[in-house]
Amino acid sequence: CPNGAPLMVSDRRISPEDDNKFSYIWEARKLLDKSSLKKVILATDNDQAGHALAEEIARRIGRAKCWGVTYPEGCKDANDVIQRHGAQALRDAVEKSHPLPLEGVYTASSYIKEVQDIYNNGVGKGESTGIATLDDLFTIAEGQLTVVTGVPSSGKSEFVDQLMINLAQKSHWQFAVCSFENPVHFHLAKLSEKVVGKPFYETDGQRMSNDELIEATDFIDKHFVFLDPQVNTIDSILDRAKQAVMRLGNVRGLIIDPYNYLEKNLASDENQSISSILSKVTTFARAHLVHVFFIAHPSKMYAREDGSMPIPTGHHVSGSASWWAKTDLGLTVHRGLNDEVEIHCWKSRFKWIAKLGAVSLAYDKLTGRYSDLTDMFSKVDTSVPNPTHWTDIDLEWQDK
Repeated sequence: CPNGAPLMVSDRRISPEDDNKFSYIWEARKLLDKSSLKKVILATDNDQAGHALAEEIARRIGRAKCWGVTYPEGCKDANDVIQRHGAQALRDAVEKSHPLPLEGVYTASSYIKEVQDIYNNGVGKGESTGIATLDDLFTIAEGQLTVVTGVPSSGKSEFVDQLMINLAQKSHWQFAVCSFENPVHFHLAKLSEKVVGKPFYETDGQRMSNDELIEATDFIDKHFVFLDPQVNTIDSILDRAKQAVMRLGNVRGLIIDPYNYLEKNLASDENQSISSILSKVTTFARAHLVHVFFIAHPSKMYAREDGSMPIPTGHHVSGSASWWAKTDLGLTVHRGLNDEVEIHCWKSRFKWIAKLGAVSLAYDKLTGRYSDLTDMFSKVDTSVPNPTHWTDIDLEWQDK
């Protein structure tokens, strides 16, 4: 590691500012990607910075092939081992390297530090959405899957774009974006509106300046990469997302928008195909600590007598009950008769990340920006029933 361990670490995590120190991993990608490469031994220093270095390398190249070295008692690094015990002791330590723990089987002692931290400080939350009203409803945690649904033209993609911009600005997240319905140059125009806060095209006498556009695209260039949607298998998308993690380092988000453009497995029925896709996505998310936003359309829904549309949930997403079962966070973007925007949370696997309910947001048609309301409708509606009890009477409850 030519640049050594990162200087700024917290809980075995590196500071985003240290991401550019890992270019050597990208330069070694041909070696690291070889199917014949079964083991990568990480012999980092036995201190906080060394542990953070090992965790970051493992996150980028995949924990499954990473092994760790345990030095003799009292030794901080390989040089210490040689000085105190000789070269053979170092050779023995490397040969006795052990697989880094994967999600599966652990001893309770592996978690004592984390349990003590929760006991003393509480669970905490994910990253802020950048909108205070939304933070009362949910936050964004690494390594999770969010399914976003809503009837056509409800603003699902615009809403996820807003979350991306906010996370990039406030938490320095980078994103890999696979958008089948947004050509990249048009998507850049929409994202720039959310960065600048002015329309891309002249509207009502308003338009961003060329300098503002250049500044916005420079920001987007530093925080976003775009995956070619013409290759539309889930395996190809996740493979390119892994490359983005390896190359850029601070990629914490992946967008797949929408599901129905993905190539399906013709050898299995739709339910099995969706279940397999979501399993691969959640495995990728947890292995690389990336939050995946998966946009999925509901089955065709019909307007009520008053012209309003029912509010879809995970049970209404086309094709499979797995949309409900396998997501960590389930959201619906919904627009009422008067164009008010509602964000509904219908699934939360972890109660410290989100709670069931709904909030209303303001939407600026000129810029596509979502923001807090200033009236009473910004409060969380905690009267929404537990979605685990929702059945075919969903729409009846919504009407009431």
